[in-house]
Amino acid sequence: MAKTHPFKIIYLLLIGLAVRLVFMFISQWHPDLNNHIDWGIRFLDLGPQKFYENIFWGVSWPNQPLGTMLLFALMALTKNVAFNFIEFLNQTFPFFPSFIIPFIESNIQVWSVKLPFILADLGLGFFIYKIVNEFKPKAAIFASALFLFNPVLIYNSTIWGQTDSLINLLAISGIYLIFKRKYLFGIFLFLSCFLFKLSLIIYIPIFILLLVKKIKDWKKFILPIVLFFVFIYILAIPFAFGDKNPIQWLYYMYTNRILVRQGSMLNGNAFNLWFLLFGIDFSKSEFIKFGSLTYQTWSRILLIFYLIPVCFKFIKSKLTLTSLFTSLLLTAFGTFIFLTNMHERYLYPIFPVLTVLIFLPNPKFTLKSLIILSIIHFINLYNLWFYPLITPIKNILIFSNFAICRVFSLILILICLNYLVRYLKSENT
Repeated sequence: MAKTHPFKIIYLLLIGLAVRLVFMFISQWHPDLNNHIDWGIRFLDLGPQKFYENIFWGVSWPNQPLGTMLLFALMALTKNVAFNFIEFLNQTFPFFPSFIIPFIESNIQVWSVKLPFILADLGLGFFIYKIVNEFKPKAAIFASALFLFNPVLIYNSTIWGQTDSLINLLAISGIYLIFKRKYLFGIFLFLSCFLFKLSLIIYIPIFILLLVKKIKDWKKFILPIVLFFVFIYILAIPFAFGDKNPIQWLYYMYTNRILVRQGSMLNGNAFNLWFLLFGIDFSKSEFIKFGSLTYQTWSRILLIFYLIPVCFKFIKSKLTLTSLFTSLLLTAFGTFIFLTNMHERYLYPIFPVLTVLIFLPNPKFTLKSLIILSIIHFINLYNLWFYPLITPIKNILIFSNFAICRVFSLILILICLNYLVRYLKSENT
């Protein structure tokens, strides 16, 4: 079977990068970027020991793990070095266009915090190309292009500057490498995603079941897991303070600084079950009771009932890339639909795996469904933030307590349940 010419994917990635750089240069600041910039600058000023304990913040308390904060600090340092170099060029060479200095100075901080996630987008595009090239070489470039030029994903990383592309690249590439019996890098990459964000903790059940299915290689699991914990131990040493050792500090960080700062809203602008029922009402907490249980508890019960058949199906099925990625897709989709305190961005994980699944042998998912999901998710990303502001569209979306958005929520619920039923009815092999 002929493989795609390697230069084609290089050209595609360069075009994908160029498109993102254009949007990065012309787009303004999304409100969330102020957090990322502030955290990076404060980390350089305060140092690791004082960072999470600082009281005064320009925007909000840091609510992400140390990996994300180290990355933002690195990009703040990179920005300083880059701008100092640009100023050196301006002062050294008379022909340097001085008029661009104010423009660069006012935007370089934003560019610096977006760049890692733009590069992660390209990494996911290449990852999709490599997988599809194994099965359908003639479609590999098209599959990668579907991901790279999906407006949803460009908006997320290039305009919003969110971390989703990075953590998804680490998680699914790690799981794929484990599937390929490359345990050292696979386990290390997968676990590394939790140093940046905890949102993909939803993949832990499938990760464990995958290792169980590979149990005959259990001795090969030990070294990467040990190396990972040695790595995070070393990484945590500069952060530990007082009488806390690095392990104690890591526990303290996640339980006292990360998990407790994630909010407790019934819905965080995610088009899901709770948006359908209540619209957007940030006064409603997930700890409000319905009957004798809180909405948070109800949401977890619903998710467990949803995930049990997914996990059993995965256990019973022959281990293929299709069964593995379908399990990841349904896990991410169901979590978004049923859990409380969901944010709009948390539908992101379905897009890289769904793009791959469309091109695997005997596809159970279609390009049409990817397009529908992309359109609805794009609207969800735009809703509430309304960046950039387009008043007529905003008025349509907010009309009658977000009535149209609640219809979109219903559509996503139906698609998710349809995916579940089709997976459960599919042949185990």
